[in-house]
Formats: sequence, C-alpha cells, structure tokens
Amino acid sequence: MKKNVLASVFAVSLSLTLAACGQQTTAPASTDATLGAQAVHGGQRLVVVFRNATLPADASARITKAGGKVTKAIGNAGVATITGTAATRAALEKDSAVLAVGIEHRYELPKNTDRVLATAANTGGAFSVTAADTLYGYQWDMRRIGAQVAAERVGAAQTKVTVGVLDTGVMSDHPDMVGQLAFSKGTNYCQETGKDGTTGYPVYSRYIDFDAHPNWSEADGCATTTVTYEDHGTHVAGTVAGKAGGGGIIGVAPGVKIAAYKVFDRYRYTDTDGSIVDAVGGFDGPIFDAIIDAANRGVNVINMSLGGTLDRSNRDDNASWLAWQRVMNYADKKGTLIIASAGNAAENSNGNIAHIPSDVPGIMSVSATGVTALKTVGGQLVANGPDVLAFYSNYGASTDIAAPGGDCGTNPANGLSWCDAVNRPNRPATYFYHLILSSVIDYTTGAPAYAWFAGTSMASPHVAGVAALVKAQHPEFSTNQLKAYLKRTAENVGQKQTFGSGLANADLATR
Repeated sequence: MKKNVLASVFAVSLSLTLAACGQQTTAPASTDATLGAQAVHGGQRLVVVFRNATLPADASARITKAGGKVTKAIGNAGVATITGTAATRAALEKDSAVLAVGIEHRYELPKNTDRVLATAANTGGAFSVTAADTLYGYQWDMRRIGAQVAAERVGAAQTKVTVGVLDTGVMSDHPDMVGQLAFSKGTNYCQETGKDGTTGYPVYSRYIDFDAHPNWSEADGCATTTVTYEDHGTHVAGTVAGKAGGGGIIGVAPGVKIAAYKVFDRYRYTDTDGSIVDAVGGFDGPIFDAIIDAANRGVNVINMSLGGTLDRSNRDDNASWLAWQRVMNYADKKGTLIIASAGNAAENSNGNIAHIPSDVPGIMSVSATGVTALKTVGGQLVANGPDVLAFYSNYGASTDIAAPGGDCGTNPANGLSWCDAVNRPNRPATYFYHLILSSVIDYTTGAPAYAWFAGTSMASPHVAGVAALVKAQHPEFSTNQLKAYLKRTAENVGQKQTFGSGLANADLATR
C-alpha cells in the first residue's frame, strides 16, 4: 500500500515533548512527523453519505450490491464507512439514496523528534510545593487561566459533568486518573483489552497490515506485534481533569468525569520509497462512532485534540466534510459541545483548505498560546509577560478561542520564540518549563509518568475543562449558549484572527 498525502498536514501535538522522572526514553512507533488528513491509496476505503440524516433500512444491502463491505455504520448521521473498489464507488454515486462518496481519511500521531528527558536536576523540587501534587508548581498554565480558584468555586457540581476525550486512550490507573473515568471504550478497528479490562486503554499490540490486506476490513483481522503504549490521550485527559491529590499534576476541572474513547489504530504499510510506515492514526469511521456514542450517553463536552486538512472543492474530500457536518449536528442536537484543536502548521486557516474537525461549523476551534517569560511566586511558576500565539499554532477567522498550549518563551533580543529555528540552538536549558506539563503513560513499560508537551492538542483540553466547569454551574445551557458564554468571558489578549474571542479564563467564566 502506498501513501497518498494531502498537500497540507497538521501535527496533533508538537514534537516538543519532555518526560518527567526520566521514564520516557523511546519515541512512539509513528514514522510520520505530523498528523495529516490522509486518503488511503486507491480509493479503497470510502465514506458514504446518504441523502437522509439516518441510514436507510437497506443501506447495507445497497453497499453490498455495489461490491463494498461496511466497516462502520453511523446510523444517526446517515453515514457509513466502507471498503470497496473504483467500481463500488461508481455504483454508489449513481444510487439515488446516496448524496456523496469520497475517501475515508486518517489522522496520524507525530513522531517525537525533539524529546528531552527530565532529570532530577530539572524536577528536583524547585517548584514541588505540595505533598499531594508534587509537580503542580510547574503548571503555570493552570494559574494563568485561574483554574484552581474556579474549580474550588464550582465545587461538587463538577461531578455531574462528563468530558469525552477522543484520542489514543487514557491510562485509567495513572495516579492522577484513578477514579476520574466515567467509562472507557474503544471504537477503533483493532480493539484490545487493557489491564483495566476496558477497550479504551492506551495499549497497542495489534495493527492493520495494509500490505497484506490493501482492502482491509475487520473480517481480515489484525496482526500482532510488540506491545507499545500511546501517551497523548492521557496527557490530554490530565489537563482536563487530573485529580487533586493524585500525586503529580492537577487538571482544570479535577471534579469532572472523563469518558475515554480510544479512536486510534496502529497500522503498517510500505511507502512509495520502500520504507515501512509503522504508525498510529484515527480513521473517520471510529471517530464518528465515538462522537455519536458520547452524544447518546449524554456526555456534555467532547475534546478532540486531532485534525487534518480537507479541500472542500475536491470530491474526494467533500464526502468526509459532509459526514463531519452530519455527526456534529447530531451531537449538537443531543446537547454535546465539541471542542477541537486548531492545528499546528502555523498557517492562516482563511481560504479554501479547511482544517477538520475544528473548522466544521458549530465545533469550537482553539488556537494555542504561550507566554514570553515565567517567574517564581510563592514557589510556583507564573506567567511574567504577555500572551503570544504559540509559534506552531494555526490562526484565522475560524478560531473561536485561545488557551495555553505551550511555547518556549521569547528571546528578548529578537522577539521570537526560543524554539524558532534561529533561536533554537541557543535556547535556555529550562525552556521546557514553558510547555504544558501533564500525566502520560510510558511508551515501552506502560508505567505512569509525567511529560511536558506543546501543541494546540494541549490548548483544546484547557477549554474543555473550562466548559465543564461552566456546564456544572449552568446545566441548562445549550451547546450554543455554552459556546457563546465561553467566548463572552474570555480574556482579551489580542487580535481576533489570532486568539478568537480571547484566552479562555476559568476564573472569569465561573464568577
């Protein structure tokens, strides 16, 4: 199978990561440095959008008659993902019940090419100010948005709110996640049960072999390989709802519950240059399936720290765009607000190329910020300078709101990020303090750890946490009311094209 990549690609989380306690030593399996919305070669995996917003009773029969196999049936959105051939596609496009047929896309995790291990020297207690949460002093981002005071203000009402994290899975037995999950579920294709007994655990020992099965469907089964663990979802979940007193970090809304969805699969194929691609990515079908399931379960807020690009003028992409709209509309009607990262390509999103899911109407798009400098106050790191658009963050008219995603601080000599190419060789040894610290699972051992990441992936869960706190105070809010309230209470930090309505502020939003 050969790789067919769209012109633009985005990173799910920037490849700046830093594992605490010296535990994270191996980079994840993905050989791709960025996350992109990518079409599988040859049109063999397809998205079918039916004319009605629910699947017709004979949808499966129509697809089978055209020579296709259903991989996911999203009944409440009138969408199916299938495998087939060019003839399958041609037949379905002539079907009077079908609105559009196009490529099913996948969304990849990045290769961590700039991983820096934490040591006793840089986590040696300088900011470890509490016995219960020893790394909270490093979480400048939580203080910047007033998270702790807001969480204390909202109190026990948080327990009635659930945030869905659609990602690589969440380590439910991490000290900062124990007791925080409402449930854990995999909607991915190669499901496997983790040590917590759920299919939502971030373990990956099965993969789709696209070389052996170019037209892969679930009937072909998944191959087995060496066990690895993916940390992205656990990092995101920790930012939303890391437990107070868990031992390390604290989330924006430590009283809310997490609905952990594993929507990513591991897969392999041979690239056009003959190299073997061993990556982890999420396909349209499992992501749609998770959104519908979360909405049906009454999940209040969904965080999607993932994304890619679509050209809406391209018929291959248009079906996926229409499917995303259908799924989003269903979630909205069920009262579930979707919040998504804006992307990490440092690009203006205005124009013909759409970033999904963040550009889909109704989904709240989040850009990432950093701060120019940090200082120590009462043994804790706090922002000491203006908020800036993170050097990797997308921006543009579709941006609704901003939140801390991590940067590297600013070089006062030229006003550029220390992680800008011109400054990177001389950046300060402690630049990583400017990134976002949260919980992770060790890639090789599966042990709990902590890491600094940067990306719009890290910004989005800050907003999801604030949304959860507001929803706890205002359970009557519709999704539109909740979105409007978050924007109205955001802190004005600069241009709308860059920061949307401003920086999400938990303190202001819960007063």
